[in-house]
Amino acid sequence: MIWVIDTSALIRLFIPDGPLHPEIEVAFNRASSGIDVVLAPQLLLVEAASVLLRKRRRGELSSQELSELMQAMTSLPIRFCEHETLILSSCVLAETHGLTAYDALYLALAEQHGARLMTCDLALDKVAHHLGLT
Repeated sequence: MIWVIDTSALIRLFIPDGPLHPEIEVAFNRASSGIDVVLAPQLLLVEAASVLLRKRRRGELSSQELSELMQAMTSLPIRFCEHETLILSSCVLAETHGLTAYDALYLALAEQHGARLMTCDLALDKVAHHLGLT
């Protein structure tokens, strides 16, 4: 199985402020064993860092916790993909479904690889379900 993980699902894996995607732990366990593949656009780590920095600035995380979380995230078995081949299709998806270019990038990657999307973003999940990517 091929999966695409978005920032909401990645953050939720480490900061449980709501329900996890139901298959995220299985997907990562299987990816660690080489059975499944978890993909993400390179944007994932920048978005995750932005979320964690925002939490740090609000006093929800210490500097050490921020550093440890980023290290843990970068150690996951995620294969990062370039954006260039996804830009046109992500713009079409964003325009068609009223999404940000950022969110549409994850959908475009999932479509490109025939993958399933792991997200905790309800609006994005709804579009992914409509497109058969869940």
